[in-house]
Order: sequence, then structure tokens, then C-alpha cells
Amino acid sequence: MGDGAFETIRTYSGVPFALELHLKRLIQSLTHLEIALPDVELIENGVFEVIRSNPAEPYGRLRISMFSDGDLVISHQPYEVARQGVTLAKYPEFKYSNYSIAKTKSASYAENFRAIRLAKQRGYNDALFVNERGEVVESALANLIYLKDGHWFTPQLESGCLPGVTRGLLVEHFGLQELALKEAELGNCSAVGLVSSLREIAIVERYESNLYPSSKELAELQTSFSNWIRDIIRA
Repeated sequence: MGDGAFETIRTYSGVPFALELHLKRLIQSLTHLEIALPDVELIENGVFEVIRSNPAEPYGRLRISMFSDGDLVISHQPYEVARQGVTLAKYPEFKYSNYSIAKTKSASYAENFRAIRLAKQRGYNDALFVNERGEVVESALANLIYLKDGHWFTPQLESGCLPGVTRGLLVEHFGLQELALKEAELGNCSAVGLVSSLREIAIVERYESNLYPSSKELAELQTSFSNWIRDIIRA
């Protein structure tokens, strides 16, 4: 019934990045959903056992899913980094900011996948959610960042967006600020990106009729963040 929570983590030569942060968010999601909490040590041991049994080089997609019946599912498979930019279509319905599970990584992703299917029918890669106040929330698969007046921002959690791990790391370590963004203001942004644990930072090339030219600032942020992750992995 999709009654559970999950986390998706990118692995680098078998090392899951920010595993502790993802497990913390998994516990927060399960707590909010009123689902019995698992043994975190059991999950950690399972993660490394699954990675050893199913190696992926150089990158892997690790998924941890916990369901209300007590089932724990961990998988690891190769992940191919997408090189092309992203195009976004507007999802035709609101994503309400006060929806009770808006900030949980719920296993029920039906609306997200519906949004992607609708976007692909129109020739786009992903969909953009807007809340009842006309504010940008996130895409169906990632948090959003934007460059405006020379500064990097990301929508506030009050918009109803997921508290993404990558989003949080960019705020904490790379100076991104949280600021509400009206959907009508997207055309005034110098650059837009999508951020997630799998994608790191992906370039948005287009949102509906708004085209975003190649951005030196976005390319620099991509490189800096990618190098920062790899320095941590090597440490």
C-alpha cells in the first residue's frame, strides 16, 4: 500500500555518501508516519552487506525502504550519471504546503510519478510543483536551487518542499540561503538547478517558456560540490 518511508543514496566506489544523514531523515519520516522504528545498527549492517554482495563501480544507487509491516528492503545497483540538462514542466495542480506528509520521504510516490508522466507527455524531463501561494516548491524528483542577483537560494521548507540531504549540505557548507520564490519570478533567475543525492547538482535548461543560458556560476558550484564530496569520501 506504499505505507512506509525510503531513502536513496549515491555510492562512490562502494561508499554511501552521507549515510548517517539519510538514516536520520528515515527515522524522522517513520516517526511522523507513526511507524515502529527499526534497529539502526541492523540497517547499517544490512547496507554494507548488500553493497558487498552487489558492487557497483564507479557509482551506485542504494535504496533503503522500511514499511509499516516491519519489512526492510535494501538494494544496490549501478547508477549512470545523466549528463544532459533538465527541462521542467509545471505540474497543473498545487502541492499544498501544509500537507501532513509533504516533508517526509514517503514510499507513496504516486503523485510524483504522475507528474513526471504528464511532463514527459509534453516533451519535458521532470515536473515543477507550485504551492497554493504560487511559490516554487521542488521538482518531482529533486530540490531546486536558483541564482538571483548574484546569490544562490533554495525555497524555504515552509513551501512544503522535502528537507533534502543535498539541499541541507549546500545551505550549511556552500552558503545557499532559503528564500521563497514565486513561480512567476522564475523568468528573472540567472540560473536554476536541481539537487539530490543521486544527481548532486543538475542544470535546468528550461522551465516552460523560460530558457536558461549556460551559467558559469552553476558550473562552478557543480564542480565545487562534486570535489567536496569526493574529498570527504577519500578522507
